[in-house]
Amino acid sequence: MKAEDHFLDLFFNPQSIAIIGATDDVDKINYPLMKNLVKLGFKGRIYPISKKNPEIMGYKSYPGLSAVPDKIDLVITAIPATKTIKIAKECNDLGIKRLVIISGGFSEGGDDGQKLHEQLQSFIKGKGIHSLGPNTLSPINTKNNFTISYHLSNFFKKGGLSFAFQSGFYEPKIASLMSTIGLNKVLDMGNKMDINEVDALEYFLRDPDTKRIAMHIESLRGDARRFLELLREVSIKKPTIILKSGRTSSGSKAASSHTGSIARENDLIFDGMIKQTAAIRAQNIEEFFDLAKAFEYLPLPEGNRLSIIPFSGGEGVMSTDACEMNGLKMASLSNKAYKRLHRIFPPWDIPLNPFDLGVCAQFFSDLESFFDCLCAIPEDEGADFAIMQMPPPVVLRLNSSGQESIVDEYSRLILKMKKAGKPFALWSSSMDIPEMDMIGNIEANGVPVFPSAVRAVKAFAALYQFNVKRNEKELR
Repeated sequence: MKAEDHFLDLFFNPQSIAIIGATDDVDKINYPLMKNLVKLGFKGRIYPISKKNPEIMGYKSYPGLSAVPDKIDLVITAIPATKTIKIAKECNDLGIKRLVIISGGFSEGGDDGQKLHEQLQSFIKGKGIHSLGPNTLSPINTKNNFTISYHLSNFFKKGGLSFAFQSGFYEPKIASLMSTIGLNKVLDMGNKMDINEVDALEYFLRDPDTKRIAMHIESLRGDARRFLELLREVSIKKPTIILKSGRTSSGSKAASSHTGSIARENDLIFDGMIKQTAAIRAQNIEEFFDLAKAFEYLPLPEGNRLSIIPFSGGEGVMSTDACEMNGLKMASLSNKAYKRLHRIFPPWDIPLNPFDLGVCAQFFSDLESFFDCLCAIPEDEGADFAIMQMPPPVVLRLNSSGQESIVDEYSRLILKMKKAGKPFALWSSSMDIPEMDMIGNIEANGVPVFPSAVRAVKAFAALYQFNVKRNEKELR
């Protein structure tokens, strides 16, 4: 089956959409739903549905779905839960088979909400209507500038990473993700009334634009055997990161309070399931996004030999510990690299790994020549990948040529380190405003920056371990 033959494709690639609850009132929560589509230049036809306004954002509005003089591929509804069943019935009458339910208040909304959920679920299943949600904010497809979100977006950075999750807590992160990591598609499954994690994996497996997958699961709603079967197949072809929350009884109870579903599966069993595949399990939300960033930005390493370039001796010790604790080896650089690096040594000999950037910078002021020498590290045949601590902005200013902005100059020099073609990343020093500005510029050029050396090392270890697991699975 090709991606375009899967029922989810029309959720990501509709030619025409109707938005129920559309508004041009900037003070209303629904305002971004249509504004993003207009601002970003969605390629399809947009039909706002409103009985109050004859026109919204320059588009003629219609009092109901039946008044739209066109075939509608996808309906997005953001009106109260109690009115949603009426919308579903209108869709059925008009032959519309795709529905996105943004509204909450269903299975997570107590006894009354559960009754609404069951009533709507029974209806859509009986009529063959596919529904995303309720309690969702998606889909997003950067290829055609299609986004359903409550956060206004200025632009998409398009990439190969597709997200699937079932929790609205990602919504505040979406705008940031779209401008930094570079996304392909986003699917928020919400309460999983119809569409679930099995459907998402089926589609992402077949989608040629999805190169990597990141999936957050609170509870398995689809068939577990089918999920495992798909995960085995997709994780060999496309790096797949899984974050499973609801791991404890208290966590499962908390999950049920906002999705209305109970995470009944045993976490040890789920963990055993993941280990039968080449998928990578993230242990927490920070690691989930670190791994997503690493796999989106970096090539896979050929081996596990790591070179570390800290700006302080203490950071070097901690990152060396992290290297060994995460199954990596410290790279042994060649004599050729030693001769090249020796040009920027202090007046005494220092180890090549970790290579103390801070002590060298005290005795060398020409940034251009300094980085030309540093390139010996990622270029050396003894290293499979390298990480470097960002020098504090004040140090860079003191050594800057002054011919271009320090942000542009440093970003250009960092890209020299990337040219070796091996995984190369940075970790931050201060997290102050000047450094954060610099990080944005560096990541825009495809070099990931992690909050700490330990998190950078863990991400690199995951790249290596994935390559090993994938090769093992392919040989079986």
